[in-house]
Amino acid sequence: MSEREGGYIRGFLTGVLLGSIVGAITALLLAPKSGRELRSDIRRRSEEIYTKARELFEHAGEEVAETLNEARQRAQTIVQTAQEQADALIKDAERTLQEARSRITSVTERVREAARAGAEAFRSEMGSSSSSPSADEPTQQDS
Repeated sequence: MSEREGGYIRGFLTGVLLGSIVGAITALLLAPKSGRELRSDIRRRSEEIYTKARELFEHAGEEVAETLNEARQRAQTIVQTAQEQADALIKDAERTLQEARSRITSVTERVREAARAGAEAFRSEMGSSSSSPSADEPTQQDS
């Protein structure tokens, strides 16, 4: 129960209590009775009103306590669910990160191998072209 609803209930119960008291006193004062009977009736009615008011407040207190317990349980369930979802997201993120690292390692290794092969092919090409003259290059005899 929200604080606002608690304020409404408290105001309502206060109004009921005050209205009952004013109504009882008005009814007793307007009734044609002797002073002793009137005082006795006022005492009896005020005890009844007090008992009813106490029962109303006790009942309202029980309802508030019950509502608070329900709210606590809901909040606990929400927190637990959020924690479970966060744990699942963290596990998924860790798995995705591990997969990405594995892919990066694999791609890096392939790039290294390709670079080595390219360098080796370049060296091989450079080595074979320097050992045999090509047809386009002039020889010493031609000059």
